[in-house]
Parts: sequence; C-alpha cells; structure tokens
Amino acid sequence: MPFFRRRKEEEAGGRGHEPAHTKISGAFSDSLDSFGESVAAGWQGLKSVGEALRDSRRVGVRAADQPTAEWLRQLAALLSKVGAEILRSGESTVDTEKQVADIAARYGVHGRCFALPSGIFVRVETAAGDPGSEMDFAPVGDAGMQLSQVEALQNLVARMRGEAVPFDEVREALRREQSMPRRFQPAAVIVGYATLTLALGMLQHPTLPSALGYVAAGTTVGVLQYLVRRHLPRMLTLLPVAAAILVTAIALRFSGPVLHEDPGSLFIPPLIGFLPGAALTLGAIELATDSTLSGLARLAGAANVLLMLGLGILVATDTVHARAVGRPAPDTLGAWVGWAAVALLAVGFTLNSDAPRRSLAWLTAALLLTRLVQTLGTLVGGQALGAFVAGMGLPLTASWIGKRADIPDQVVFLPAFWMLVPGAHGLSGVQQLLVGHSPAGWQTLFNVLVTVAAIALGVLAGASLRRTTRLEVLPVDQEAGAG
Repeated sequence: MPFFRRRKEEEAGGRGHEPAHTKISGAFSDSLDSFGESVAAGWQGLKSVGEALRDSRRVGVRAADQPTAEWLRQLAALLSKVGAEILRSGESTVDTEKQVADIAARYGVHGRCFALPSGIFVRVETAAGDPGSEMDFAPVGDAGMQLSQVEALQNLVARMRGEAVPFDEVREALRREQSMPRRFQPAAVIVGYATLTLALGMLQHPTLPSALGYVAAGTTVGVLQYLVRRHLPRMLTLLPVAAAILVTAIALRFSGPVLHEDPGSLFIPPLIGFLPGAALTLGAIELATDSTLSGLARLAGAANVLLMLGLGILVATDTVHARAVGRPAPDTLGAWVGWAAVALLAVGFTLNSDAPRRSLAWLTAALLLTRLVQTLGTLVGGQALGAFVAGMGLPLTASWIGKRADIPDQVVFLPAFWMLVPGAHGLSGVQQLLVGHSPAGWQTLFNVLVTVAAIALGVLAGASLRRTTRLEVLPVDQEAGAG
C-alpha cells in the first residue's frame, strides 16, 4: 500500500479538524498515488496487449550430443564476440540477449547472457547427459558501426539463427565485417556530414542565410572529425569539446555580421554527430524492460556527452567576443523545407554512415513516412503523442521494408530512429542553462524527458506487434520442430 494512502486511512478520523495546508498536502499526495497507479496500470496493459498480439512461435532444436568442454569453451567465446558486435550495432541489451540465446539454441545448448552497453557475458550449458557449462566475456568496441557493417552483421546473425554455422566461418565473417572498407571516399563522407548538418538545421531554423552557415560549419566539423580519427585517435575523447568550441566561436564571430542570424541558432546542428539522442532513448527502453543497470549506464553516458558539448559552448562564449547581429532578419522559408530536409537526411546518412547501395530509396521512404506519422500525431494530440505513434511505427516499417527489399531491419531502423530522438533539444536545454542562465532550460530538458519516454514506449509497443520466432532446445528423446 502506498505510504500516502496508508497515512490517509490511519488519520481519516481527524482530517476534518486539520489545517487547510494539511488538507491540500493530503489531496496532493492522493493525486500522486492515483497518478502512479494509473501509469502502472497503463504500462501493464500495454505489455499485456503486446504479449497477446506478439504471437511468438517456438521452434524446437535438437540438443547437442555430449559436447566436449573444449567445444563449449569455443562456443561461449564465439557467442560473446557475436553479442558484442550486436551491441555495437545499436541493439538494446534485451534484444541482444535474446538473439544470442537463439543462436546458442541452434547449436543445441542453452545460452544465458548478461549484457551491458560496454560488454556481454555468455554462459552455454548442455541440455542432455552430464551437465556442463562454459562462460566467456567480450567487450564492446568503442567505435560505432557503419550501416554497411550493420548489414553484414545482421546477415550473419540471421544465418546463425537458421543453422549451426561452423565456428571458423563465423570467425571469418566477423573479421570481414570488422575490416570492411568504407564505400565512399573521405571527401564524400565530409559532404555527407555537411548534408546532415544542413538537414537538421533546416528542421529547426529554415532560413536561406542560416543554410549557408550550416553547410560551412558542418564541413568544418566533418574535416575536424576526419583529421582527428586519422591522425590523432587518442584525442577522440576530447573531440566533442573541441568541435563545440570551434562551431560556437565561428557562429559568434561571423553569423551576426555575415548571415544576419542569431549565433544561438547555429550552435547545435553542426554537432549532429555527437548528439546522444539514441543513447537517451535506448536507456529509457532498457529501464522500461527492467534492464536497470544498462539503462542507467546509457543515460549517464548520454548526460556526460551533453555536458561535454555544453562545456565547449560555454568556453567559447566566455572567450570569444560576439559581433552584433545585422539587420534586417532573414525570412523563414516555407513548410516544404521540412520535408526536403528529411530527404537530405537520407542522402547524408547514405554518405556519412556508408549505407548499402540499394538502401537510399527505401531509407528516404522510411524517413518521410516516420515524419508524416509524427506530424499527424502531433496535430492530433501534441508532441508526446506524435513521438509515441512515430516510435511505434518504426519497428513495423523497418520490418516491412526489410522483408521486401532484402535489407536488414537495423539499416532502416537506425536512421529513422535517430531522426526522432531529441538529442538536439537536450543540448539546447544545457546551452540555455550554462550559457544563457535561463530557467527555460529546465523546461526544455523536461520536454526532452517526456519525448524520450514517449518514443521508448512507442518502440516497445511497435516491437510487440511483430511476429517473432524463438528457438528452444528440446530433450534428446523429443523430435525437433522444423526451423
């Protein structure tokens, strides 16, 4: 029983003689209890509906015949490496654990996993004969994956869920995936980053002069990223701070007299590559699925990145003298710019994230559909509803495209998911608090939390509507199902 309700029942007899402020406090406490119960009931109902509609098929796999300790040891090491790559591709810890357990079942053993954003433990256990088990651990690499690598990994995982792939073939496939060269030259990658910056800027502040500023600042950050990763890899940790200082200084010195724009509108879009929106939303998803440790780790990492970017903006604003903004202020472009910016996002992702060759048209369609659903939801019920329905449509859209275009779901899901996440607004709130000392920053951060929660619930609801197949190990004397 909630504390406030218990206290209410114990003191019900004397409430009529209590002071007014005590009555108000009790009413407020009752409201908190009612709100908490409503949220819990709604979440439980959402999970129940998802379970009812999920229609998860169980496919039996024959247990392995007396595997040796060495074979189990090699399998545990192999599955931990595969799991670490799945985590690096952007999957949540819950989905990663399920995929690794399915792969272990395909080899005829039980797999148990404990995944964190930084690494994964995998234990494999025999299902028949004398019990035996082996455990291994693999860390998650620091660098993120390109979309072409995600495609190669997801193809490998799909194959391993369909058959017991020989260990040597899996190791060779992982080596090929990790060493895949980029499809585009460095100049095209930099152009892709500038295109992403322009697209994000046009979604937030669509004016013609600011577009020139977005392209210039995005190109500068793209070149900085290339030089640091190529020649100073040890400085990657400080790259967000350096990039924030650079773009803020450029905006303060040149955006006013040259572009006639407020420098604040040019701070954030060039930092698109560092915004931790995906980590924020994945953290919320993992908290909602009882992966508390992983969720808190992702949220803490995202908060640290936001603070580093805010620190860079603060350093630049304290050391660089801003020039006056010229007049007249430029006119805002029409609503069509937002839809054109979505198409630019698809092009930018293709160049900067090395998307597969055949994915551009499908990626553009997925981004446009996601924005359409979000816009309609926002018109009907506000920003939170728009984020929820758009998040719910993401897994379904990615799955539908994946089946018809022979493209792994993640290749479509990740860019569309990134477009929804509110990392830019989170940085805006930090910038308002640290630089502008404005209380509005707290409101911005609160709106970010609401949007993150709405997207997370939407993605969970959409994923629950997909039909899934789980593998399970059958006893030796029971016939395995087709799978």
